[in-house]
Amino acid sequence: MNSWPSAILFDFDGVIVNSEPLHLLAFQEVLKSERIDLGREEYYEQLIGFDDRGAFLHLYKSRQLPLEPGKLLRLLTRKSEMTMELIRDRQYQALEGVEEFVRGVWRHYPLAIVSGARRDEIEAMLEGVRLRDCFPTIVAADDVSVGKPDPSGYLLAVELMSQRTRTKLKPSDCLVIEDAPSVVKSTRQVGFHVLGVTTSHRAEELADAHYVLSTLRPQEVRKKIPQLKTDV
Repeated sequence: MNSWPSAILFDFDGVIVNSEPLHLLAFQEVLKSERIDLGREEYYEQLIGFDDRGAFLHLYKSRQLPLEPGKLLRLLTRKSEMTMELIRDRQYQALEGVEEFVRGVWRHYPLAIVSGARRDEIEAMLEGVRLRDCFPTIVAADDVSVGKPDPSGYLLAVELMSQRTRTKLKPSDCLVIEDAPSVVKSTRQVGFHVLGVTTSHRAEELADAHYVLSTLRPQEVRKKIPQLKTDV
C-alpha cells in the first residue's frame, strides 16, 4: 500500500454511539427477572468487549450459576427485544466529534463497523445518528461464530472490504478504533494498528493501543495521527 491507513474499522458501542448505558439497562431489566443484580461498575469493568452471548456466559460463570442452552437463548431473545425497545425510544446518541470525523474519513477511506451487537441494533442506531450510508461493511455478532474479544470479526471485515474494494488488504493496512482493552489487545496481536478511545476505560487500561484519545474530534485525531485525512 502506498499510504496508510488503507481502511478504517470502527467498533460501535462506545465508539460511534453512547449506547453502553442502553445495553446496561437492557441487561439489568432482563436479569432482574432472574434475581441477578448487575451494577454499573461490574458492567463497565467486566463486560465491555463481549457480545451478548459472551456477557451472559461470563455473568453466570462468575456467579457459579448453571446456564443451559435453552435458557441462554431465552435471555438473548429478551435482551434483544429490550434493546430494540430502548433504541426506538432514542435512548442513545452519537459520541462527541463522531459525526464530523466519520463524514470526513468516509470521503477518503473504505469504512467498516465490527461489533458484538446485533445487526438490526447497529443499523437502527446508525439510521438514528444519520451515518448508515458511511458504512457499507458491517460485521455484527450474527456474522461470527466466536465473538469479541476474539479478533475474528475484524479479520472477516478485512476480507469483505478486500472483496468490495478489489484490493488485497492486510490487518497492518488498517486502523481499528476500539474502546475495550481486551479487544485492543487481541486486534493488535493479529497485526492491526489500533486507536483506543477512552469513552469506557481509562487511558492506562488502553496501553496496548498504538494511539489513545479521549474523543474522535477530527482536530484531536489529526494531532495524534497526522497522516490521517479527516477533512470534510
